[in-house]
Amino acid sequence: GGLTGVDYFVYGTITSFGEQVKGTTVSGSSGIGSLFGGTANKVLGSGIATAQTTVKMGVDLKVSEVSTGRILIADSLSTSLKTGSAFSIGGISQVDASGDPFSDVQRVLAARIAEAIVTALIPIKVIKVQGDGILILNYGDIFLSPGLQLVAYQVGESFVDPDTGEVLGSEETEIGRVEVTRAEPKYSRARVVGDMFDAMGTNLRKVPDKPEQEAAATQPKKTFWEEK
Repeated sequence: GGLTGVDYFVYGTITSFGEQVKGTTVSGSSGIGSLFGGTANKVLGSGIATAQTTVKMGVDLKVSEVSTGRILIADSLSTSLKTGSAFSIGGISQVDASGDPFSDVQRVLAARIAEAIVTALIPIKVIKVQGDGILILNYGDIFLSPGLQLVAYQVGESFVDPDTGEVLGSEETEIGRVEVTRAEPKYSRARVVGDMFDAMGTNLRKVPDKPEQEAAATQPKKTFWEEK
């Protein structure tokens, strides 16, 4: 009786949640300070130290339909957020850090979870093509922003379970990309990137993340001394 009016269950498991600190230290007595000597040695004599803090969080997400118990979404989502950095040279230090980094990464991931649920139930679509070629999308600035690129898919034949009659999915073919040019509260404008294609009614998804690039982006850049 407590489920009256409830359409979906949203549940899951936190699979990763932690902080990673990476840093570099160069001794002044045997490193850069001694190379220059004189005044530079006095300033740099205590060496250089840098550090960068990244907070990561991952979840296994599931969404099921209350009336049937059917699982609608089963996905793994994760995000990482640079939350602080520190730099020290010759006794002078500078620190830039979030006051509550774990809350920050939870908010970012919560937004991704909400987006994954909503767009899985109601896909991002091209609902109109204007005479000047501008595409009108059915989502606004809550999920989309100018400069964001989306992959366009043409939806083909649906796959239906012969025993249950359940639609398991549809065949999809990637046909191009579009870029959001303007985001309003309830809809967005976009343009085709590259070769033109028939965009009316196509489903759109954000360009998938590339883990290796995301990981590389969170790594502190090597200093001249580390590379040597």
